Amino acid sequence: MLSILISLVIWIFFFLLASFIAIGNEKSTVRRLPWVTFSIMVINTLVFFVTLPVVGGEQEELARAGSEVERFMLQHQELLADENVRKKLSDAGVITKSFSDDIEGQLKKSPEIQSEYEQWLRSSEAQRLRDELDQKLDTFKSVAQDSLWYKYGLAPNGNWKPHQLITAAFLHVGLIHLLSNLLFFFAVAFSLEDLWGRGIFLGFYLLGAAVSCLPDIVHPGVVPSVGASGDISAVAGAFLLRLPKTKIKLLCLHFWWIRLLFGKKPIVVMVPGYIYLGSYYIAQIVLWYLDKKAGYVGRVGYSVHIAGCLFGLSFAGLMKLARIEENYIHPKIEAKISFSAAPAVTQALEAMDRGDTLLAERKLRAHLAKQPDDTNALLAAIQVYERTSNFDQLNAMYGRLIRHHLARDDKEAALYAYDSLLTAFPDDNVAPRIAARDWIVVCDYLRESEMNREAAVEYERLVNACGDDPLALRAAIYGGEAAFAANDVDRALRLFQKAGAMNAPEQLGVRARAGIEKCNRILAQRPNWTKKPAAKPAPKLAF
Repeated sequence: MLSILISLVIWIFFFLLASFIAIGNEKSTVRRLPWVTFSIMVINTLVFFVTLPVVGGEQEELARAGSEVERFMLQHQELLADENVRKKLSDAGVITKSFSDDIEGQLKKSPEIQSEYEQWLRSSEAQRLRDELDQKLDTFKSVAQDSLWYKYGLAPNGNWKPHQLITAAFLHVGLIHLLSNLLFFFAVAFSLEDLWGRGIFLGFYLLGAAVSCLPDIVHPGVVPSVGASGDISAVAGAFLLRLPKTKIKLLCLHFWWIRLLFGKKPIVVMVPGYIYLGSYYIAQIVLWYLDKKAGYVGRVGYSVHIAGCLFGLSFAGLMKLARIEENYIHPKIEAKISFSAAPAVTQALEAMDRGDTLLAERKLRAHLAKQPDDTNALLAAIQVYERTSNFDQLNAMYGRLIRHHLARDDKEAALYAYDSLLTAFPDDNVAPRIAARDWIVVCDYLRESEMNREAAVEYERLVNACGDDPLALRAAIYGGEAAFAANDVDRALRLFQKAGAMNAPEQLGVRARAGIEKCNRILAQRPNWTKKPAAKPAPKLAF
């Protein structure tokens, strides 16, 4: 019973893990464009499509040669009694070592049958069949060794070359293999490149590709090893140690295409890195153990993933212990960024570093009066007002930054800026106030993204802060509907009642009254003993 329960838990764990794929993370803002990350993705894609016709032809030829060997062995299974034949077939990848061991075990159990086979194996007929098999295996090996995967992937049976430690990471078996690797890579790579700089990140990536090959070098396979999953695992391992609480954006794979066909957005959730990546590596260890226990040689290099992860963890750990980021990397990157910023902004940042926030504020105010859309200056001013806890000015600066993003139709950036504004306030006094026309766009974007609970909270904040604005009526109606969709009936009723008290036009008034009726109908069905929970501060957004 216990084993069944454990198996069920493991099955559910793998099912949930396989239901999502990483497509990004919450740190969408970086200091510089991640050119190394983009270049690696482009190179992998170009290599795949350029080599696709060649690889396709080679794999067809290899499949024909392999089929000849398999067909021959099906007709002459008695040759499997020969240990040397089994070893040749195992080395060529035609049979597994466990299958060879099973045959040997069966022969040892029956000495009489083993003696008969040994006598037959000394016959001229057996020798003729062995010679014919050798010819077919030589053809199979020749085709395999002339293939692109054998030359540039990690060659099997210990025949690898040094350059293959890197080139193998740029070859992929198929389109799904390529896309899944690149999506996972992008989700974690650009943040590390921003933290470590382009040069160190590139060196780390290439070194990760080489180190992750160690399991295949120590225990060589019978087919070439290709794919970027080892070096990507190294990047993910470093991300796990360096940014464990950063939330990773996961796309739910179940029926996402059906949702798109019906005009609905695919389901996307945000999960802390230590949960998703920790679960992923636990799965790799379990799958590696199960394969090893069963004696199964799979096509997925679980040991390569584990080696990559260990290298990534070790590299990030050494970087952290040596404080290389703080003492070497960040000063250089900031110097390059500051070089491109306006002199007034650079001077303000220098003043802030000295603790002179008054001088920094004066310089930024003067600069923004001349160049109101300078995002570097806005971000610097935000730092000043966060340090001085000047929440009125903080609202004003974030309001300008949000308007800047919305003017460029970048709603996601505006939403992240708004979330940063919420985070700047103390937890017990979250009081944002931006222009209602911008605020409602952010709220609408949350609702369009099916984040109804968060949207309802922000609509209510807008109504409470800008009750006299004409947009407050629409915010109250939309907020009530979003709260109702999120099963927050109490909040929905409050918002619908506020909308009803605003002398709404007939169409909106009908929606407000209908909302009040629905909420009251549901609330009337609550048991008498149900107590309304104490009011809590409205939560901040969680991405």
